[in-house]
Amino acid sequence: MYIPKHLRFTRLKGKGRALFANKNLRKGSLVVKFGFDSVKSCRDASPESVQIGENKFLDSTHYYASDYINHSCNPSTKIDFAEMCFVAVRDIKKGQEITYNYLTTEYDMAKDNLDFECMCNSKSCVGRINGFRYLSKSQRLKIKNQLSPFLMKKL
Repeated sequence: MYIPKHLRFTRLKGKGRALFANKNLRKGSLVVKFGFDSVKSCRDASPESVQIGENKFLDSTHYYASDYINHSCNPSTKIDFAEMCFVAVRDIKKGQEITYNYLTTEYDMAKDNLDFECMCNSKSCVGRINGFRYLSKSQRLKIKNQLSPFLMKKL
């Protein structure tokens, strides 16, 4: 697996594998390409897949650096679906974890038992990460500028 020099891969106790910035990254900059090589149904998709339709998920047969971007309710990146990459939504300092908000791409994680208790500890933490479907209208509107095209249609 290729990891760009401006990122580093590490393990976090209680969280698993993660990506961290090896240098300061500016808001709006490309952080890492989104890695995938297939489109699968929910039944066939891996937990690392990203939802793009009712039953369509971008997935891969091997791991990419982007597979190790953990969730945060206050993320450092978002997916740019036009360019298929993760872009910094704020300045990221060297040593900070690279994260994105799974609720900006996943509609119903609870349905497939992929929901989990969030450990981001941010002020805006929603607690249980079970999918966009379960967010209140105000919570949905707060993340509107980071939503996938699929979830924008659901808004």
